[in-house]
Amino acid sequence: MARNLKKGIFSELSTNVKPKDSALREACMAGNLAVVKRIVTAGGADLNSRDRFGITPVQAAAWYRHKDVVEFLVSKGADVSLVDGAGNNILHYACWGGDEETVKFVLSQNFADINAKNKSGETATDRARSWRIYEVVDLMVSSGAQ
Repeated sequence: MARNLKKGIFSELSTNVKPKDSALREACMAGNLAVVKRIVTAGGADLNSRDRFGITPVQAAAWYRHKDVVEFLVSKGADVSLVDGAGNNILHYACWGGDEETVKFVLSQNFADINAKNKSGETATDRARSWRIYEVVDLMVSSGAQ
């Protein structure tokens, strides 16, 4: 399920994204693992590149519910400690995307503090709650989220 970014939600960052980085991000959002593997294997794309909102490829994959892509990028060294321009981490994106399996994977790897807040004071659980993804809210609470 795709999510559309709304103007004003994220602070503007660099718009100078290399073509290979854009191709990687698009493949991550589409969940095309074969293309992601090809781009990463060929080299030249930055696994930790950021779009103009500061979103990394692994965050995009988590947001668009592509656990297999998230796992692959992590195995190749994607930096899961990065936050976007609004302070959202990979757990925020996984919860916002609403895929329980992606959230479980992120939680199992201890990538991020389960109660970390973005610049608006929202936790990952708040993200799931705002999209009414109650199965993810329940999962987060049962995993120790406040």
